[in-house]
Amino acid sequence: MSKIATAPAAKHRRRPAAARVLGAKGGEQKPYTPYKAPDTALSVATVKLLYALSEGPIVGLVDDRRSVKLNGTPLVSPDGSENFPGTVWDFRPGTVDQEHIPGFPAIENEASQGLPVELKSDNAWTRAITDQQLSAVRIRLSWPQIWQVKTNGDQIGYRIDYAIDLSVDGGSYQTVLSATLDDKGTTEYERTHRIDLPEGFTSALVRVRRLTPNRNDSNFADLMRIKGLTEVIDKKLRYPNLALGGLQFDAKQFQDTPKASFLMRGRIVQVPTNYNPETRTYTGDWNGTFKLAYTNNPVWVWRDLLLHRRYGLGRRITADMVDHWTLYEIGRYCDVMVPDGKGGMQPRMTTNVYIQDSVEGYALLSDLASVFRGSSCWNGSQVTMVADIPGNEDGYVFTRSNIIGEFEYVSAALPDRHTRAKVAWDNPENEFKTQPAPVTNEELIGELGHRMLDISRFGCTVEGEAIRHGIWALKSEQYEEWSVSFTTGMEGRNVEPGQIICVADELFSGRANGGRISAATRRVITLDIDAEVHEEDRLILNLPSGKSEGRIVKSVSGRLVTVMADYSELPEAECSWSVESADLAVMRFRVQTIDPQGLHQFKIAATQHEPLKYPAIDTGARIDPQPTSIIPPGVMSPPENIGIEARSVVSQGIAVTSMRITWDSVPGAIAYNVEWRKDSGNWIRLPRTGNLGADVEGIYSGRYVARVSSVNAMDVASVWATSTEVVLTGKTGLPPAVSFLTTTSELFGIGIKWGFPAGAEDTQRTELWYGPANNLPAATKLADLAYPQADYRMQSLLAGATLFFWARLVDRTGNIGPFYPLVNGVMGQASSDAGPILEQIKGQIDETSLGQLLNERINLIDGNGPGSVNGRIEAAKDELEGLIEQIVDALEYDPAKAYALNDIVRMGQHLYQANGSVPANSPPPNATYWTDIGTVTQTVNALVTQVQQNSATINQHGQDITAQASQLNAVKVTVNDPVTGVNATASGLSTLKATVTTLDGKVTTTAQRVDGIYLQVNPPLQGDDTALIGSDESYVGVWSVQSALIEGDLVQGQRTDTVEVKVASNAAAVAAEQTARINADGALSSSIETVKNSVNGNTLSIQTNTTAIQTVDGKVTANWSVRMQYETATGLYKYAGIGLGLENGPGGLQSQFIIDADRFAIGQAGSVPFAVQGGQTFIKAAFIQDGTITNA
Repeated sequence: MSKIATAPAAKHRRRPAAARVLGAKGGEQKPYTPYKAPDTALSVATVKLLYALSEGPIVGLVDDRRSVKLNGTPLVSPDGSENFPGTVWDFRPGTVDQEHIPGFPAIENEASQGLPVELKSDNAWTRAITDQQLSAVRIRLSWPQIWQVKTNGDQIGYRIDYAIDLSVDGGSYQTVLSATLDDKGTTEYERTHRIDLPEGFTSALVRVRRLTPNRNDSNFADLMRIKGLTEVIDKKLRYPNLALGGLQFDAKQFQDTPKASFLMRGRIVQVPTNYNPETRTYTGDWNGTFKLAYTNNPVWVWRDLLLHRRYGLGRRITADMVDHWTLYEIGRYCDVMVPDGKGGMQPRMTTNVYIQDSVEGYALLSDLASVFRGSSCWNGSQVTMVADIPGNEDGYVFTRSNIIGEFEYVSAALPDRHTRAKVAWDNPENEFKTQPAPVTNEELIGELGHRMLDISRFGCTVEGEAIRHGIWALKSEQYEEWSVSFTTGMEGRNVEPGQIICVADELFSGRANGGRISAATRRVITLDIDAEVHEEDRLILNLPSGKSEGRIVKSVSGRLVTVMADYSELPEAECSWSVESADLAVMRFRVQTIDPQGLHQFKIAATQHEPLKYPAIDTGARIDPQPTSIIPPGVMSPPENIGIEARSVVSQGIAVTSMRITWDSVPGAIAYNVEWRKDSGNWIRLPRTGNLGADVEGIYSGRYVARVSSVNAMDVASVWATSTEVVLTGKTGLPPAVSFLTTTSELFGIGIKWGFPAGAEDTQRTELWYGPANNLPAATKLADLAYPQADYRMQSLLAGATLFFWARLVDRTGNIGPFYPLVNGVMGQASSDAGPILEQIKGQIDETSLGQLLNERINLIDGNGPGSVNGRIEAAKDELEGLIEQIVDALEYDPAKAYALNDIVRMGQHLYQANGSVPANSPPPNATYWTDIGTVTQTVNALVTQVQQNSATINQHGQDITAQASQLNAVKVTVNDPVTGVNATASGLSTLKATVTTLDGKVTTTAQRVDGIYLQVNPPLQGDDTALIGSDESYVGVWSVQSALIEGDLVQGQRTDTVEVKVASNAAAVAAEQTARINADGALSSSIETVKNSVNGNTLSIQTNTTAIQTVDGKVTANWSVRMQYETATGLYKYAGIGLGLENGPGGLQSQFIIDADRFAIGQAGSVPFAVQGGQTFIKAAFIQDGTITNA
């Protein structure tokens, strides 16, 4: 970091002493006001920070400058605004040939340990420099405040002298800088000094001395500090293979150096060539080669750390020393998508970690391997990985015949078993702060109580992954409580750490279930002992190659066991075997260590392996472990006389065959576990029951076996008691296929229909499957539809979307029938007929207020129709002329009337004003009573008349109060030209009317104002009756109508401005109407502007309409439209319009942009690349990802 500070050169100037004036006047002298000098010590500093982000190359920031934060605030907000104006950010990804970052001509390191520290005049500050690569050091000095107060109270600047000395290689100190601060400042002031170091120095001492003594007086602010020291190497470095970030900003934006954080996608590492890190998919078989890509798969991150020569163990371990094939299988397991617990899917395991410290290599690799539940080891020739993931369950067999000594079993101690877990993970939504994810094992809480296990998940930023890790830990403790160790001979070379083995120990299981074979073919095995082996059991053999395989038993004859399929290689005598039956499974263990014990002996240690825990971890499936011992855990006896029989019942008019399982009561039993299977299939467990029988409805014909165990009050179960195999006649075969499956095209959807064949009356549901391609294995279930529903509509599809469909039936016992069709699906396509689609869209547009605006004619100032401006102007003009004519006629002298002072009368074409009281029969021009004030008509006759009328009325009737006020101003000017015969009339009208009404507590207030000017000219006509020249009349009018209304919960303001011109049959008008209204239902704001003219009966109009409406029930309407129309006297009508709208509809809030015109085109650089005309669309060039063409 570097800071550059400057101080002004000018020194403080003292104010000249004030002149003293003496006088003899008595009184007090005005007190002196102390002078406060302005601050002259002002820091101007730029902070430059260069960050080594990571070993390169890396991908970089996730969202550009939004991913850079200073003290938790991003450089750029989500809306694009700058939070720190003027900040410069540069990034280099860490490539070999990257350029250096401008603005960083040197390597600088802030070495401010022990700083800041106060510098006193009696104690110099010294720092030793031992880095011989340094070119200079930069010392940053700081003064919190610098000033002094004189005896008269003036606050002015202060001077401090200081010096910097340098001692090289043990020599004497030499002063390299003498400086002075002579300024005034009330805020912190900083300055830096660069001290160059000589080339080839071995060591140096830098000393800073304060020459001006400390005043230690409250009238002086002279505290001086050493704020920081920066080590400088003068070079422009580009730092190859190091990802860099450079920040430059104004220091005044922060109190101190801000904490920077970056959200990045990190190292680009080697991944398999058939792997797509973005989709997390593997294509085809892998050939063992790699490519460079970014991934957060923990396996490939682990491999990068293992083999990288610069920061990993690559100088000791090479690629040929790593078991890549095991890593490949674990990596694929990590990339499988599993439920995230919130309705979505996420990768099973990821790692997002920022390694900043140098740590022991094996410890770091172990932490990273824990992400995928693994550990690394040396198998004798390679580094291999052991991970707790599903493997070959037919593991290598160890029995008492191929081990030395005994099997030694150890069970987990009770304190080592937990029922709850807190998994620490880093939440990216909370600035990657660590927080716990709780996990609970409800099955064990009642038995063991609350036992908490704290887990720190390495590199975990996904809550679902943290929860799955906690479930894995708790399930492993619950179901994998046993560990075993034993010694074997040369067979110990056939297993590796992490491999699953099978242990057949008759002392543990209670029955002989393993040994050595005496002779064998690929399908017929001769055992060495008489063992309890049955059809459908599984026989597992160790083969000569060192691998093991299992096959289903077909038949047993004494010691001869025939399996259903050949083993992959010919078994040899003395190979070990074990048998796994429905009531007794072999124990499976995962090898942890293999320890050589002298010549050709190996001691193997392994922990119990439960394969059913993996679906429980990922999906929450129930774990029902198979029994590994038939030794009763207590004194419970198994049930006797297990019986099976078939019964036929009628359910809803359908004959259904059910199976009844019965057994005898067992003393002390409170419940029974019941399982059954058909044709040697999987065991199906029924709900635990307290009865002595259980029913299975809707069975198929086949061979059935049932087994029952008794359970006492301590939840101790007996061994299974199995019935004899019974052949029952029920429904034969699987549910039939549907009789047909058809589709129909619909608007934005596909209709699906199917039929039920005869014999499908016990159908429980129909499964519909679909897919975008005609590929049944890749299809997705669409819906489960209860019988007898036989149709379905798939909605909200794209027009012309093509899908393929299959259907199958499921009966009431869960049997699933075949798909129909078996291979090629039934194609369905959403309607691609543009006509109905466009008609539907048009109907939806017409229902909106925007569509109605564009379709309505412009009629606000149309001719003389009702409600038009012309009509309102005509009514106002008639009212005005009537009032003026009344007043003008009222001026004519009346002999029978007496007049008062200043009254005006007309006598002929003269106007007279009364000089005082005028008795009746005293007509003008009697100078005693009247003064001639002018004539009404001259060479060009003119008449001006002005009328003012004001009135106010208040009426009360019972509880009703009405108040009304009105004002009318009218002016009229008439001109008659006797030469040209032109008659002209100009009228002005201003009306203000206000009304207030109160009725039963309801107040209504109305105010309206009308302002207008109207001018009319009537020229004479020339010619005969059949051929006249001239016009009937010409006029121009300017009108403004304003109204305000308050009535209960209604508040409304409205204004209309109109300008209109007419000459004969030609007219032009401009009108603007603005309305704002609020009532109990909502608010409305609208503005309508209309421009219109008419020539020879042909009318041209342009109208702009802006409307915004909101109602309290959530309805929103916002429209803006421009409409143009042309209408001729012969009936021709043309219009064009454009509109933007936002409105609630059946589909929710929807925006729309509508253009209504004969031709619509987009121009660019003098060309037209897109146009719509005559119902056709023309495109010069187009790129279309998905498209449908009906006719081509």
